[in-house]
Amino acid sequence: MSSCRISTDENLEKVEKSFYVILSAIKQEGAINKEYKRIEFTNKVLLLVNNLECIEIPYEEFEFFSQIVLESIKSGKGTFEIPEIELFLQKIKITKIKASNDSKKDIIFKIHDDFTDAEPIIGFSIKSYIENKPTLLNASGATKVQYKLSRPLSTYEVEFLHNISTRTKIKDRVEYIKDKGVLLDFDSMINETFNRNLQTVDYRMPEILGNLFLESYFVEGKSISDVVDKYCDEFSEDKEIIIHKVKDLLVAVALGMEPNTKWTGLEDANGGYIVVKDDGEVLCYHIYDRNKLRNYLFRNTKFDSPSSS
Repeated sequence: MSSCRISTDENLEKVEKSFYVILSAIKQEGAINKEYKRIEFTNKVLLLVNNLECIEIPYEEFEFFSQIVLESIKSGKGTFEIPEIELFLQKIKITKIKASNDSKKDIIFKIHDDFTDAEPIIGFSIKSYIENKPTLLNASGATKVQYKLSRPLSTYEVEFLHNISTRTKIKDRVEYIKDKGVLLDFDSMINETFNRNLQTVDYRMPEILGNLFLESYFVEGKSISDVVDKYCDEFSEDKEIIIHKVKDLLVAVALGMEPNTKWTGLEDANGGYIVVKDDGEVLCYHIYDRNKLRNYLFRNTKFDSPSSS
């Protein structure tokens, strides 16, 4: 018997009669290929290492330890270890959990595709709702935005600006500049690779994203959809066009684009997008559900808040 992954609609509600048959999960570590395959008519998982049978593991063990992981994530803070699962990871020969930083494929499955009757090997990106709502892009040196002032600040204004050290000092500094009648206009994305990647989505995307990011400081919760509303009202943009372009960006980030890696427009996570809900339920947007995925990402993603230290 094969495992199944239930599909979901754009509101993150499962679609009971729509599912994807998973034949096996694949873990690639250098030249070593590990395949975890559910054995038909049994309750065991067969581990094959470079196509050689290695060990059979009861399915209940995966369920037991996955629950430990879920509870540990809910109660843990920052980066932490889970010593209770170390022996199990050794047993199933997992030495590295995190996917490569330059890949959007968090997990690889061999599935049965009902549309083509084929059995492709495809990658999926994973986003978790446990404790926190997913962000658009993790703030980093590669995602820095540069703005220009409509007029130079006086020496006094610059000194006063730098002395603002509140908990929300970025927002407060921007408000101070605006209160002085000075405009903050988008200038450029500092990282050339990130700028080019954004232009691959749309040539205006660096400017659009830069303006959206600035607006996000003045929108409670920083929800993408709410920020877009405020941006379109303030800049008199065509909301339908901006929403369409932002959805393009969200899908690109979800399935293929990394800020600091040159992107060709191809989707690395060519299978789709897996969502882990706060209660641990796992749902999936297959690549065929592209419109559902676009709408889901637009409604359920927020801007990251970079460190202001």
